[in-house]
Amino acid sequence: MTRFLGKLFITLLLLGTTANLLTSCSSTPVTQQKSILESPRTETGPAKKTASQVLQDEIREAKQAKSWNNYLELSQLLWSDTTPDNQLAIEYQIWQTLKDLPQSEKDKLDIDDNSSPELKDWLAFVKTTELHPIWQKPALADLKRFNPTALFNQHLNQAISTNLLKPNQVHQVAVFLPLTGPYKNIAMQIRDGIIRNQLTQAPGIKLTFYNTRFNPSEPNQILSTYQSAKQNGADVIIGPLQKENIEILTKKLNAIGGDNSVIALNDAFGMQHFNFISNSEALQIATKLCKKHYKSIAILTSTTSADSSLAVQIADYWQQTPGHRLSLKSYPAKHPKLREALGSVINETNSQARKNNLQWLFKEHLSFTPRTRKDLNAIVLLGNARQVAVFKPQFAFFELKLPVYGSSKLTPINLDKTAPNKDLSNVIFPTLKATLEPTALSSTLEAYGWDSFTLATQKYRLGPAICLNGGMMGKLSKLGNQFDYKMSWAKYNSKGQVVPLADTDTNTDQYIDLPQPPTTDSDNLLINTTPAP
Repeated sequence: MTRFLGKLFITLLLLGTTANLLTSCSSTPVTQQKSILESPRTETGPAKKTASQVLQDEIREAKQAKSWNNYLELSQLLWSDTTPDNQLAIEYQIWQTLKDLPQSEKDKLDIDDNSSPELKDWLAFVKTTELHPIWQKPALADLKRFNPTALFNQHLNQAISTNLLKPNQVHQVAVFLPLTGPYKNIAMQIRDGIIRNQLTQAPGIKLTFYNTRFNPSEPNQILSTYQSAKQNGADVIIGPLQKENIEILTKKLNAIGGDNSVIALNDAFGMQHFNFISNSEALQIATKLCKKHYKSIAILTSTTSADSSLAVQIADYWQQTPGHRLSLKSYPAKHPKLREALGSVINETNSQARKNNLQWLFKEHLSFTPRTRKDLNAIVLLGNARQVAVFKPQFAFFELKLPVYGSSKLTPINLDKTAPNKDLSNVIFPTLKATLEPTALSSTLEAYGWDSFTLATQKYRLGPAICLNGGMMGKLSKLGNQFDYKMSWAKYNSKGQVVPLADTDTNTDQYIDLPQPPTTDSDNLLINTTPAP
């Protein structure tokens, strides 16, 4: 859009636009620029300025003085006495001038009683043109319908509307992956997913792969690779993947003002990035539990850093709602004492203490089964598939009949050949969309590669509360520099097979306190993209 308007502006200048007004983009006039409307000089001395030139000088003075009411009034006079092409250029110049004002100044002018109606109309127009294209197009139509005589509705509104929602042209995508070394297996699966997407959805886009394996003896090699990719015409760069490369590249790009053409495949501060693990998984799990109207849950997590961090995040979101109760326990990732770990969740020691007291009171030996806690509504069991599978038999020992939730770690890695796991029967967990739908993709990392390419070519369509619905990992979204995805919900059935979870959230029309910042489907506009074959 901006590129189109810039080209439009230059074209209009070449057609004969009033040059002094339209080429002075700064507050300092370009004094050496001759006006196209200037009369020829005579032998007796410089020609007298025309009325148009005098008007242009006054417009510049009003702009420098920030006398915006006067600026618009004078621009209207100039506009009314020129050709349609020049009229469009004048409208563009007004729009660009007001658009470039600091937001605080625009806000102040908008509520200032001394601002003219014309100025407030222009400020409303500027605000409209800053919306996402999906919202901008109908808003521009409304402005034209309800205020047809406004200056910006004569030419500029139509010019902007005509070019909305046209795809940004991506001709070449560079991919930075460690194609050799310890991360080769991961990189090759991501690569396969990118190629599958390109071949089926965008065969006209050129793909170029660069081996960016981090070499400690040449840490800045990523910078020369980045320069080569840009010089070779890359419109978008997917990667790098390794954190060492990301840190070096991020530092360099931040020093030069950033580069929105790069999408790192790991956490990156100050640069666009897309992670394999959803950054909002804890929020999605907590939101699901809230929608079930649970009041008391237990979280049993392994001591690995990833699981422990996820448990703390879930707990934080869960406890945002007043009245929610929580029990958070952990078990060793290696050699876990299963009965002891699960017993801590259901307060087995309390049952043992009661049994000992009764045995002492009656002076008789008593046998007992630990009593299940009656206040628990669900258990969240965090760990990998192997760890969760060995925990499940313990539920029968304690006669626990509670819903059990896991994390996305329970997603089968291989999408095309997954053996059933009966020990995980009835466990509910968030998973990738590709897990539940027929697809030619072989692994979850291929799905990650597929979505990375989708973002590279379709990211311009994302915006606040606007998602891409064709992701193979989930509904793709963007918040700041972070791309993310919303997962699907699944469960292991009685045969140990992964199946979609039936939507059994109770009374979804009823008001529910959800953890913040939640983004529900009803708040999002979904843009469909073609799914994987």
